[in-house]
Amino acid sequence: MSVRLDELMTRRRLGGAALILGGLVVAALVLWPALHGDEPTQARAAPVRLVTVPQFGLAFAHPRSWSRRINGRVIRLRSPDGTAILTFSSFPGREPKRVKAALTGALKTRFSPATVVRDGPGLLGARRVDSVELSGFDRSGRVRALAMVEDTPHRTYTITLLTPPHPSRERLLEVSRILATVRFTKPESLASKQ
Repeated sequence: MSVRLDELMTRRRLGGAALILGGLVVAALVLWPALHGDEPTQARAAPVRLVTVPQFGLAFAHPRSWSRRINGRVIRLRSPDGTAILTFSSFPGREPKRVKAALTGALKTRFSPATVVRDGPGLLGARRVDSVELSGFDRSGRVRALAMVEDTPHRTYTITLLTPPHPSRERLLEVSRILATVRFTKPESLASKQ
């Protein structure tokens, strides 16, 4: 009986290791070209564009098919069909609670009547962040908003995702890939002072 249990445990360990290894291989195939600017390969679903904003200490990659607009310290990405909008913002200092409260209030006002669906920890790639998800309305009907707030020793960042209530799997996969590439670094202005 103990031999069977040992064999079963070994199989489970090998199965778990194979699953983790498979996940790492998939992540490497998807993220490596995006992060290192290699030529497009068949492993990657679409060509990507790398965005770096050294003055804010922010970098990420997004599919070339998404449009990008920059206004001051706000970067807005829009999916080709307009069903997903990602907004990146950066604020000086470490004030995640104040920034999250202000962002939540602004989203509630913009999508009124809006309700908070979930408020608590979330993930931005592998990073733990504070997040809040709301459901509300705009001119086109019901909308969902997911806001993530993260702070570093130098700045506070917000990333907001707007979608219809049931976005397509394709859009969610693209958003997940974009969010997995987000990197925060020391802002250029602070790095040059040392």
